[in-house]
Amino acid sequence: MKLQQLSRREQLAVYIAGGALLLFVVLQFLIFPLIDGRSKLSRRVQTREKAIVEMRELQQRYQRVNRNSGSLSTLLAQREPGFSLFSFVEQKATGSGVKELITYMKPSESTEGDHFKQSRVEMRLQGVSLGKLVEFLELIEAPKELVGVSKIIVQENGKETGTLDVTLHLTSVDQVDELPASE
Repeated sequence: MKLQQLSRREQLAVYIAGGALLLFVVLQFLIFPLIDGRSKLSRRVQTREKAIVEMRELQQRYQRVNRNSGSLSTLLAQREPGFSLFSFVEQKATGSGVKELITYMKPSESTEGDHFKQSRVEMRLQGVSLGKLVEFLELIEAPKELVGVSKIIVQENGKETGTLDVTLHLTSVDQVDELPASE
């Protein structure tokens, strides 16, 4: 059937239906995808902006850690050469009068990253008075030497009244010795 054979009213209905179909196709396949693409792009931009904010926060944290690492290196450089946590603890035990109360001292080390290592000494004092223990703790807690008590276990001594059995875990930070370059 040809379009010219239809009445004016039927032709108008066909034109309107064709226009509606054309409008539907244009909206469905051109306009809506553009709007969806724009909203997806907007969401991606927001996601990337959040990622940038997180990256800046991480950068600031890294710079703070890096600065602290630099100050740690400065403190280590000021410490006497050849510093040993074991000998430091032994010296302070002698100075506070608790050396003869030491039942054992066990040194250990662990590497913490590329530049620093932790030295540890576990020691046990048996039959120490509270006053001597406090004096010893004041001597070994040395921030300038980067030495601290990481754990302390205090028990009452069962043999001598008024004395304590104490297990101490002491920690220090040391610089990792640079390995010589192989030839």
